Amino acid sequence: MKCERCNSTNVRRSSWKRNENEHDHFVYSPYRCRACEYRFFSVSRTFKGALISAVGVLAFLGFIATMYVMSDAPVLEPALVGAETFDPGRKSLLERAKNKGNADDQYAVGLMLLQGDGLQQNYGEAIKWFQAAAKQGHTGAEVNLGMLYKSGRGVLQDFSSAAHWLQKAAAKGNPEAEYHLASLYKVGQGVKHDMKQAYAWYNRAAAHGYEPAVAGRDNISTFMNAEEVAEAQALSRTPIDSKAPTTKP
Repeated sequence: MKCERCNSTNVRRSSWKRNENEHDHFVYSPYRCRACEYRFFSVSRTFKGALISAVGVLAFLGFIATMYVMSDAPVLEPALVGAETFDPGRKSLLERAKNKGNADDQYAVGLMLLQGDGLQQNYGEAIKWFQAAAKQGHTGAEVNLGMLYKSGRGVLQDFSSAAHWLQKAAAKGNPEAEYHLASLYKVGQGVKHDMKQAYAWYNRAAAHGYEPAVAGRDNISTFMNAEEVAEAQALSRTPIDSKAPTTKP
């Protein structure tokens, strides 16, 4: 701090005078120059400290808000898909899955491994069982495979494979798969970036009652003109070929 008259830095805090109400001056405080004895007012250290603290709090809240927005929430946890299909007889379930190769049993074993419920959690082994079930057209297994490839859990992250399996499940009307396939089209991961396709898949998921898809659809519509939205809506009404390959970038 410098004196306003002589620019000296030899300044000290001054006391308040009788006719000055210090409680009305939170922002400013009196100071006196030791060199020229000039008395003046400047921003108080208390106010500076409060201002710095407020900026710090706002920066922290901004960081938290940014992390929340950038997070891919709401995110489908693969372990939650089809949990209601668990067979309480786990031992017989394992035997049937191994010997008879029933897709539902294979899928249930995959869920057990994925969740660590009755078996030690093992993503890599869970993927093997999901693959066996998915090859037989099991929708839940296709969704879980897509999500595991997307997140890179138990397998090398591969957006193309994620899109492949999510496409299969989405073509059968699975809303979670439709939603996450839309998110891939939105950013161009594993598929060619296509806002119309993203809108169409969000729209299908929303029509199937998947609430997060409504926000996803409305969000990307702000980046599209009226003609593009109309085309995307028409696209969402087009029948889907479950055997059609996904378009890779």
